[in-house]
Amino acid sequence: MSGHSKWAKIKHQKGVNDAKRGMIFTKLAKNITLAAKEGGGDTDMNFTLRLAVSKAKAVNMPADNIERAIKKGTGGDSKLVFQRVSYEARVGSVSIIVDCQTDNVNRTVSEVKRILEAYGGKMVAPGGVSWNFEERGLVNVICQKVVKANKFGANDSYQAVNPEDLELILMEVAGVEDIKGSFMENEDGRIYVLEVYVSKNNLKNVSLEIEKMGYKVESFELVKIAKEKVKVNEDEKNKIEKLIETLEENDDVNETWINME
Repeated sequence: MSGHSKWAKIKHQKGVNDAKRGMIFTKLAKNITLAAKEGGGDTDMNFTLRLAVSKAKAVNMPADNIERAIKKGTGGDSKLVFQRVSYEARVGSVSIIVDCQTDNVNRTVSEVKRILEAYGGKMVAPGGVSWNFEERGLVNVICQKVVKANKFGANDSYQAVNPEDLELILMEVAGVEDIKGSFMENEDGRIYVLEVYVSKNNLKNVSLEIEKMGYKVESFELVKIAKEKVKVNEDEKNKIEKLIETLEENDDVNETWINME
């Protein structure tokens, strides 16, 4: 919804059950297939596909699954009718954008509307809330730099770097607009990740430049950030969080964006 990549967070979350991980893999595979269908199966030529694959790798989706999803999109299957649709909604003072990928728009709009209404929300006309959201690029960078292996066939390793030093270095990269940092949990404890924000048109160049510099890019994606956020009380916050969770359990829902602080 905001902050770190949802996909990067899931990778580092302890106790993500197999059922939830399987649901996530299904959504990501659909995303990859649709991107491959729209722009071809070469991640060097199709940046939308590269974004989709980045999300999948961020949660350790098996390479075989990724490859199958790409082949499904490039296989010329005339029955493959996935498309992207977005819905806008309000729950009280909170604005929501629901991005979906579906093979049945009637089913998807009906399900999204049903879930929203169950939590006191309602759909609004296109443009009703999207004016308050800006699409930007986000590169999640772990504070580590690659150390090339000396021996042939050996794997490269990563060495920790000081977050403050890395932030100063990354601010000098052309196209970088803002950097925020925070901790995430993984099996080994806490890791520090820098969120590097850029315009959506600079995402490809900045992510490639950071990788070229040898720093560990966790993931990169397009995000929708609210220009103006609203505060809500604890009860409203809990209701909105449950609504978002319920929406994202739906197979057709790819991403949700809100303007709640």
